[in-house]
Amino acid sequence: MRCSGLGSSARKPRRESADSGGNWNNGANCGSRCSNWNNSPWNSNNNIGARGRCDNPTSLFQLRALTGLGPDYQGGQPGSLASANTLLGEGAASSLAKAIGKTRQPSTFFTFFVGQRYKNLFPAIVADANLRIAYRLTALGKRQTLGFLAYKEESEVRLADLRSALLAGTYRPQPPHEFWVYEPKARCISALPFADRVVQHALYRVIGPIFNCVLMGRCYACRVGLGTHHGVVAVQAELRRLVREHGPEQVYFLKTDFRQYFANIDRGILWHEIERKISCRRTLDLIERFTPRTGTGLPIGNLTSQLWANIYGHIFDRWLVAQGALHWHRYMDDVVVLGTDWRALAALLKRAEAFAGEAMGLRLSHWMVAHHTQGINFLGYRIFARHKLLRPASVRRARRKLRHFARHDEPEARQRFLSAWLGHASWADSRNLQRSLGLIFAG
Repeated sequence: MRCSGLGSSARKPRRESADSGGNWNNGANCGSRCSNWNNSPWNSNNNIGARGRCDNPTSLFQLRALTGLGPDYQGGQPGSLASANTLLGEGAASSLAKAIGKTRQPSTFFTFFVGQRYKNLFPAIVADANLRIAYRLTALGKRQTLGFLAYKEESEVRLADLRSALLAGTYRPQPPHEFWVYEPKARCISALPFADRVVQHALYRVIGPIFNCVLMGRCYACRVGLGTHHGVVAVQAELRRLVREHGPEQVYFLKTDFRQYFANIDRGILWHEIERKISCRRTLDLIERFTPRTGTGLPIGNLTSQLWANIYGHIFDRWLVAQGALHWHRYMDDVVVLGTDWRALAALLKRAEAFAGEAMGLRLSHWMVAHHTQGINFLGYRIFARHKLLRPASVRRARRKLRHFARHDEPEARQRFLSAWLGHASWADSRNLQRSLGLIFAG
């Protein structure tokens, strides 16, 4: 006899296609877009409501991002445990699998989770294959330097010795070579010896994707698939959308940056951010070789300094989101916030000054709150809703260098400069400018 009523324990036959739900371990049916609403309130259970699991766990920050393997790699399924074994060695790949995520099958990708702390990363860093790839990455663009040529002569022995020193804990970076550059402003560059740059590349290949998961999509500096031009396009696209939705008279911007950003980063605060993601003691010790735990400042020119500067700026990103800012963009220390109320932007600027000083030990500089028709100076361009122009300072430097090359008869240096500068100028409306410089001709 079947009972009926509110207290009934009977259940209707479950329809897979209609319910699209299931309990929390129901595999593909517990994605964020899966829920069933057919149960009455008094018969509620875990089948009701949206699920908190990713729809496609194999599509997030896969091992391909870590290893740099493309789809044409023939050493196994790209991003799979097989390719990880080929790249890192079976022991290191197994350690990385335990440290970074759970492998459902031998051919599934590793997944990075934003709230997770990672341990046992050191075997992947010092894996022989990882060091070899780091060596090749370090050599890119440096094959005519004395450092590479000296290292290349005995590269097999040197890499083996480097790995042994890392495993034994006796590795120590050598003093860097420091020099000054004065364009576009005076900066001290710290260039590490070739072997130390190999170690930094090996370290970055493992921890870089982990921290990249933390950064928000509106942070563009030193990230694969983003960068300068992506940031400029994103700012202009959002500016156009706000102008279209609110009218051209109602859109303003806040532009600011941090004073002497790299030199004033508090390493104690930075290390708090690092240890929020990494708990591997030997990896932390290796990081400390390049970045001490106390004091202020990061050396410009180190690969790890770019990553740590991004992570430090992420503190400000989180604060902007907490303040309700929706239309912000950041490239390292340059920040742009768009809005429809200039008073709100001015108030945000005052709060930002207080937060940067108290929580980050930084000071804001070169700030302005203005109407968008004045043009947003961001990443070397003046961005307007309908067009982009090069910044006047960039144009002045280009004219000065072209005159220098003509005066000293240096055609090869001129061609190298123009190859880079025209690539930068082509992202702006610069045809008339190029014609005035004699780089293109009317016709």
